[in-house]
Amino acid sequence: MAPDPPPRRALLHNGIMKLHLLGLALISLLLIACGGDDAPAATDASPQELLAKSATAVQDVTTLHFRLTHENGTTPMPLNLQLVTAEGDIVLPDRLAAKLNARAASVSVSLDVIGIADRTWITNPFTRRWQTLPEATIQDVADPAALVASLLDSLDNPQVAGSSEIDDVSTVHITGTMDSGALEGALPIAHAGLTVNVDLWIGEDDSLPRRVRLNGPIASDDAEKIVRQVDFSDYNARVDIQPPE
Repeated sequence: MAPDPPPRRALLHNGIMKLHLLGLALISLLLIACGGDDAPAATDASPQELLAKSATAVQDVTTLHFRLTHENGTTPMPLNLQLVTAEGDIVLPDRLAAKLNARAASVSVSLDVIGIADRTWITNPFTRRWQTLPEATIQDVADPAALVASLLDSLDNPQVAGSSEIDDVSTVHITGTMDSGALEGALPIAHAGLTVNVDLWIGEDDSLPRRVRLNGPIASDDAEKIVRQVDFSDYNARVDIQPPE
């Protein structure tokens, strides 16, 4: 004699449980894919040792690629523009080429910039023609290379928060704070007296910085919840930066 079929309520309960478990599995996969800092750091080194090792590693850097982004705000720059994103290459000690996205009032504009020593060229956001940037250099906007030096030298109360992967690179996540005045050489709008919460990711194998997040204002007119993030990659790649033709 065939067994009685399970009650409808039991079938419904089993179906709900399966959907619930499937949902939990999907959430877990999404968290893993997002590269959260749940994993413990694969190092016994102190945060001070990690920062010192990184400071030594960056001394051998000749070129690097960077991408600067903002959350909840922008950074003022010459020509009455507000910088939204910047991405490009740096040849140390004094060459930079980047593409910028900015705002002119309520209009979004794109422009290119080249900086060599104390000379800077920028494309007019409307005519796209190159022009010199009068009485200013690219360092008057942001200097990603100087930002690295400032962080490694001036990070207070560093703590190892965990580890994660950034662009397929295993990194150690370090948190800390710093006075905004320490950033003046990298972000000239900064002035002293504001505490900035810092997240820094350093490569486990090469000790090179891979990402930094500056959480909070560095100037009096910054938005309260502004976040500036800079990602670093392609260290020591072949890069040639020349004046525009």
